[in-house]
Amino acid sequence: MDPLAALAAEPLDPSLAIPLYQQLKERILQVVATRALNETTPLPTEESIARALGLSRGTVRRCFADLVREGHVIRKRGRGTFVIYRRQYHTLETSFNFTAEISALGKVPSSKVLRLGRVKARAGISRRLDVPDGTEVWEIRRVRYADGKPLQYVVAYVPVAVCPKIDEKALESSLYTLIAEASGRMPARAVEVYEAINLDAREASALELSPGMAALRTLRTTFDAHGRPFEASVIVLRADRNRFQLTLDTHGTTVSKITT
Repeated sequence: MDPLAALAAEPLDPSLAIPLYQQLKERILQVVATRALNETTPLPTEESIARALGLSRGTVRRCFADLVREGHVIRKRGRGTFVIYRRQYHTLETSFNFTAEISALGKVPSSKVLRLGRVKARAGISRRLDVPDGTEVWEIRRVRYADGKPLQYVVAYVPVAVCPKIDEKALESSLYTLIAEASGRMPARAVEVYEAINLDAREASALELSPGMAALRTLRTTFDAHGRPFEASVIVLRADRNRFQLTLDTHGTTVSKITT
């Protein structure tokens, strides 16, 4: 996916109360979440972004300054501006993308596709995707590995209308990249519900554990910048490799997922 084309796919809206530089920042973070950029690929230049979106250089410069200050990117003299995937923390950059999350930990991510096929959305999935019951969706079952060891068992559902073509080879990288390329829809927000469970036989086999062992299950619904859901997934996490940290202060509560 061309990062500059993705950034310029929709114009920013100067009529909104959100300043243009902040709208641009959110757009860049959405592109980062699709894994269209990595730590070795520079962001498009300030000049090219300003030209593509019809913005002033000052607006783009302020956006980049905020991204640097907040630790999302780093400037390298003579080379450009690069994404930083922060270690351990469950952030916008990493929570949407297993590859980014595991790479940020200094581990090697990989995936194995167990099933890829089209099914009719049942009540629970159709409700989360805001589509009628029986809508055709992709069902994607994968095991996600870190340094060759199973870490997650994931079942994802994506409306076929959002991404008409998916193949197993492409799923070795990022599902969100495929969706962005097919529809222009990028992850802007996700709602996650966490549950403590005991593994059933299928989950245990995928994670190389024994049935009945304790695990964590995440029900995630992912939304684009317009608030439209486009992916619903069930993520089963090994309890011995994942834990959550809650930080409470006067500004609210921050949740961090720590993977080991």
